[in-house]
Amino acid sequence: MIDIALAAALAGLGAFLFWIFWLAFYRPVAARKERRSPRYVKAGDGVVREKGVGARRCPVCGETLAPGAMVKSKLFAKRGTERIMHIYGCPYCWPENTEYRRVCPVCEKVLPQGGYLIARYFEKPGQRHVHVIGCSGCRVPIRR
Repeated sequence: MIDIALAAALAGLGAFLFWIFWLAFYRPVAARKERRSPRYVKAGDGVVREKGVGARRCPVCGETLAPGAMVKSKLFAKRGTERIMHIYGCPYCWPENTEYRRVCPVCEKVLPQGGYLIARYFEKPGQRHVHVIGCSGCRVPIRR
């Protein structure tokens, strides 16, 4: 039976060897790749954005999203060719605050407390598309 101290020593040695491998091999390769083809580039207007992605805006508050910023949403099960999505907002407007107005692009009213946008989500090979059809205030939410 292996002693607990020996098992802990082997685990520590494995972690140390992994760290040496990462430091000696993976880190220099990743740094070279980033220099050769950077993930974030400076656009013509001086804004840094993710390569291959245009200026993205939050559909709820309309704020320009920073590189890597994600919009909080919930995607429901497939129903035919489309899926239903609830869009809650970006890091600026979700969780709700008074600094950014959360407005429905369809009815142009301020979203109710705890409200969200309702959208149809389509997927084609190599392409995703979201079409906002209303909010929880102007559109009857689809229950699942």
